[in-house]
Amino acid sequence: MAKVTLNAISKSYDGAHAPALNALSLDIEDGEFLVLVGPSGCGKSTALKMIGGLEDISSGEVLIGDQVVNDFASRDRDIAMVFQSYALYPHMTVFDNIAFPLQIAKTPKAEISQRVADVAKTLQLETYLDRKPGLLSGGQRQRVAMGRAIIRRPSVFLMDEPLSNLDAKLRVKMRAEVAQIQRQLNVTTIYVTHDQVEAMTMGDRVALMRDGVLQQVATPDDIYNAPANTFVASFIGSPAMNLMRGTVMKADDAIHVKLGDQTLRVPEAAQQTYPGLLNFVGSEVIVGLRPEDLEDADLKPDHPQDCCLTAPVLLLESLGSDHMAHVGLDAPAVLIDDDAVDENLAGAATSACICRFSSQSKAKSGNVVRVAVDTNRLHFFDPNSGHALRAT
Repeated sequence: MAKVTLNAISKSYDGAHAPALNALSLDIEDGEFLVLVGPSGCGKSTALKMIGGLEDISSGEVLIGDQVVNDFASRDRDIAMVFQSYALYPHMTVFDNIAFPLQIAKTPKAEISQRVADVAKTLQLETYLDRKPGLLSGGQRQRVAMGRAIIRRPSVFLMDEPLSNLDAKLRVKMRAEVAQIQRQLNVTTIYVTHDQVEAMTMGDRVALMRDGVLQQVATPDDIYNAPANTFVASFIGSPAMNLMRGTVMKADDAIHVKLGDQTLRVPEAAQQTYPGLLNFVGSEVIVGLRPEDLEDADLKPDHPQDCCLTAPVLLLESLGSDHMAHVGLDAPAVLIDDDAVDENLAGAATSACICRFSSQSKAKSGNVVRVAVDTNRLHFFDPNSGHALRAT
């Protein structure tokens, strides 16, 4: 096991308009499971390949343990990689596929047998050792690929979207298994995915990237509850956070935010979370509302009136346990362009705001409903930079 340190690593390609990776700095602790997540082309796989020695480093340093490994060949970095493709040898049995790295290293046969047995037990593959990959399911083949990596007992695991070839149901099962196996082995792991649900459910910490630049690194709870900017807020969460333009007002020693022709009182708790909000009194801000913090007010009769919004239901999606109510608000929507270098915030005239109503809600499409807003969990961002207003 080893700590991995990235000191301002960058990758530039000849003729490219911008670096594929721009001064990425991260400390991944010994035994930590770190997930690199972001949209396609954000630089996450490039970073992984640079750590693994599969991509040259334009500038900066990669350290594994206390040793700079920039000039080390991949085989000399004491790492193991698991890719999207299983890359199994179809003519070999599961036993031989797992044992292959030890066979190449001329490990004694007795030791190989014991180590394969141990790995197979960890991965629940004991009954499949005599089979060939063509007779296995996708999940079983991915476990064999993991077994081939595990058996080397590396200091670091690098995983590049290893579950993306699996169907949705199997992906859910396998992500729990991968996380459990990593915790059993306690090996430093860097895992790349474009799936934010995968990132949030698996990682000790999540590092979100965009256009080659690290946006935020934090625990899943912190990156969800305290997004650093509007891009993080829009990317993390399913459904995504609702973002719209509002105006901060002060009346009777209370702070309110105006959304279209309606206002919400901003409680003290939200003001303490976003102290920079007071600098925008009389000015426009970007307001963020998570669907989980918006409920049918008919189910919360004691909810304060100044913490409710009234809106027509444009669309209602029933998910059994929840109803996703798309309601129309007059506040201008904020759109985040994944391909833009800056925030490129574009306002539409109205917002289609998604609310996660309880299944007990009687709301119907076309109805006008009152929405109870958990105003303690409002989010506020600078309308120019998109950064959270957490500093005064």
